Amino acid sequence: MAVLVVGAGFAAINYGHQEKALPEETALSVVGKFYEYISEAKIRGGNLLINEAYQLTSGKPSRTDRARFLEVVNRYPPGFKVDIVDSQVQGRHANVTVEYKMASAFGGLYTVRTVVPLNVDDETNTWKIDFRGDTDDQDPAIIKKSLQPDTPAAPSSNSETVQ
Repeated sequence: MAVLVVGAGFAAINYGHQEKALPEETALSVVGKFYEYISEAKIRGGNLLINEAYQLTSGKPSRTDRARFLEVVNRYPPGFKVDIVDSQVQGRHANVTVEYKMASAFGGLYTVRTVVPLNVDDETNTWKIDFRGDTDDQDPAIIKKSLQPDTPAAPSSNSETVQ
C-alpha cells in the first residue's frame, strides 16, 4: 500500500511539472490573421477588424489600451501588407519574422524585416502578440552596458597641444 501511495505522489509531482500543450492555432497563423485584419481595415475602414486584431495581442498585460493600439495602427499606410518569412517556437514563446515594404524618402520602396514576439496566454491557451515587444529578451541594462566602452579612449597621437 505504501508503494502505491509513493508511486501516485511521484506521478502527481511529475505531472505537475509537465508543460501545457501548445495552442492548436500556430503562432504563424495568428500573426498572419493579425496583419490580414489590419490590411483589410485599412482598405474598408472602420474599427471592427482593428478590434479583432487587438484581441490577438496581449493588450492589457502589456499596458497597451485600445486607443493607443488604434493610434499606432492608424499610422500604417493604406494597402499595408506583410509577408511572413520565418517562425521559431521556443517553449511557450515564439518569434515570427515578417517583411513589408515602406516608402522611401528617396523615392521607391524599401523592405523592412522585423520580428513579432508572441507568448501563450495561460488563461485561454492561445498565442498572443506582444505588440509592445515587452518580451523580446533584450535587457535594457545589458544593452546600455554593451554600448559603453570598456576602457576610456586614449588621446590620439596626432592631436596638437595648445599652449
